[in-house]
Amino acid sequence: MSAGRHSSPLRPSSPYRTRSPVRDYPEPMPRYSSPSRKPVLPVRDEDELVNGLRTLIQNENDIEREKTSLALKSDFNLTDAFKIFDTNYCGNICTTELREGLAAIGVFPTSEEIDLFVTRYDTSGDRRLNMREFSDAFLALDAYYANMAERRGSNHRYPLYRRDDCFMPDTRIQFVNVWRQHFRSEVSAESTRQRLQRQPYFNVYEAFNSLDMNDSGAISREEFRRLIQSRGFYVSDKEATEIVEKMDKNKNGRVSFAEFREEIMPKSPVRH
Repeated sequence: MSAGRHSSPLRPSSPYRTRSPVRDYPEPMPRYSSPSRKPVLPVRDEDELVNGLRTLIQNENDIEREKTSLALKSDFNLTDAFKIFDTNYCGNICTTELREGLAAIGVFPTSEEIDLFVTRYDTSGDRRLNMREFSDAFLALDAYYANMAERRGSNHRYPLYRRDDCFMPDTRIQFVNVWRQHFRSEVSAESTRQRLQRQPYFNVYEAFNSLDMNDSGAISREEFRRLIQSRGFYVSDKEATEIVEKMDKNKNGRVSFAEFREEIMPKSPVRH
């Protein structure tokens, strides 16, 4: 090779000069990547997920507050509450009986609100609520308050002029407040699901991976807390428990992908 021949501009002129060219743009922010290199959400969509989880936590806080207030009413009991709707004593409540019972106590929900409520608490999938499923909607997560309400027997105040005459007036008001908060919270949760699905790059699988930081195949309370707190928002033990309790259908204390997907995907047939 002649001494005057120029070296290629695509190669370094010396094997010892291998430094990268100086960048004129900022380095990207570091991103979490799962140990198995599974895809996670882009930062913007992950922020939307965190905002959605915070909304769900606030909804659960509101429900818990109303349930606790109801448990403190000395005459409230689940037996009489269930009988307001189960007037034929068949042991379960269909959506028609639910609507009729609510109308009798002065609550008039929309079809979407009833559907979302039943979808949440109907664990058997028969679109009816048995006593256990109904009780889940009115027992606080706090064991002290839950036991307080659960161990009370019927008041036996018959005959009744109104279906809820089994309760004292202030208890009837608080019972209605719990129902209304249920419907508000479920509609808010559905709005959050719909908003997430409208994000063009939002993906449920990637959202799950963003939360499943140790790649165990399930999301723990601590993993929910860590992702939310990574955005500067405090999450208490109680709030982390509430979000897991909402999604954890088999009650093993962790949220599987199937459970997470069921909660995050839109549920309302009215908005489909």
